[in-house]
Amino acid sequence: MLLRAEWVVPISRPPVRDGAVLVEGSTITAVGPYEEVRRLAGRGCDFRDFGRAIIMPGLVNAHTHLMLTVLRGIEDDLTLFPWLASGVLGPEELLDERDFYYSALLGCLEAVRSGTTCLADACTRDVGLRAMAEAGLRGTAYLEVFELGTSPEEAVEKGLRAVARMAREAPERVRAGISPHSPYANSRETVEFLTERAREEGLPICLHLAETKAELEFFLEGTGELGLVARELGLKARGGLGKTPTQYLHELGLLGADVLLAHAVHLTDEDITLIAEAGSPVAHCPKSNAKLGSGVARVPEMLASGVKVSLGTDSAASNNKLDMFEEMRAAVLVQRATRADAPVLTADDVLRMATLGGAEALGLGNSVGSLEPGKKADIIVVGLHEGLVPVYNPISTLVYCASGSDVVFTMVDGEVLYERGRFYGLDAERILSTCRDIEEKLAEGL
Repeated sequence: MLLRAEWVVPISRPPVRDGAVLVEGSTITAVGPYEEVRRLAGRGCDFRDFGRAIIMPGLVNAHTHLMLTVLRGIEDDLTLFPWLASGVLGPEELLDERDFYYSALLGCLEAVRSGTTCLADACTRDVGLRAMAEAGLRGTAYLEVFELGTSPEEAVEKGLRAVARMAREAPERVRAGISPHSPYANSRETVEFLTERAREEGLPICLHLAETKAELEFFLEGTGELGLVARELGLKARGGLGKTPTQYLHELGLLGADVLLAHAVHLTDEDITLIAEAGSPVAHCPKSNAKLGSGVARVPEMLASGVKVSLGTDSAASNNKLDMFEEMRAAVLVQRATRADAPVLTADDVLRMATLGGAEALGLGNSVGSLEPGKKADIIVVGLHEGLVPVYNPISTLVYCASGSDVVFTMVDGEVLYERGRFYGLDAERILSTCRDIEEKLAEGL
């Protein structure tokens, strides 16, 4: 297949005007000026000329919760812990396994439509993995583990059994991983056991870290909102340790290149150094953090220290969209607004975070995240129309002007999943109809 457009943005090299990408099977074989690439295409090649458009790598959403998609908009005006209680835990009790699966499918439908080809999903069930598999998407499905009501040993063994089953059932494009959720949600023993066993099994790990000031206060002093929540829910994590959550994980040996850290909003200078030295990637979620009043992550400092920063939407329940173009724009604007400094974060920075940076965070940097010969053909096309023209710099246009609704073509592994309103791998009508039924169930039960 030969793809041509007014612009090609490879990420790993400067944009190409009147560019093209040649795909053979699941692999990119050439990227460059159209006339050069065209000469490499064989007879009978499927030629698609998108005209006024931008060809780019598929976006990588480095942190989300697909099973919560149907909870979008239920509670929009609370901070994290009250929101969890009334916007997530309460509504979850009204849903069954089928509901959660269709909720995850709805998230995948939105991802495909808006140009996300790779996801890092965290769920307490296997529905995220199954939905990603049905959608044809790439990524990692982390099983979230909590020890509420069980011993550390029981929580660990139950979680590992479930992840082992997920790994057996996972398609080639989706990898199973494990998430002990956060330093405060489980005891030290559970977090240590899970991480140790995960590393023995070669499983990727994900943790929510330093998302709120309350978490920082809990670990430093044992006080504040999270201290009250911990006592009420019977959380077994110990507060008042006189150290930050990051220092706590470091002392347990639980930082590393295999541990993806979600949020990382409230970090000290020492925390950033520890994360950088350990090689842990960070999934930055600017819109969710802003909406929940959690704060603004120190992204420029992390980048300057060598931390691998990627972008994630978090769940549709807290965002409320899974649109990575919006996430890029928010990442830039919130840093500039809070620091009164325009060059502090650039369009080039966040586009890389949303593509190659996300791929590297998931250990997929050698396979996806940029348009290069030999890499997998995870490709999207953004149409250029009113609101996106003129185009002096296609990277600027993508970050400051584009939205998921501007995507006209989504391909994963050389397989076309979406093109100009048509889904090839998912039954959009069935998913939307079922989720409207779930909406009615929730509306009646809340």
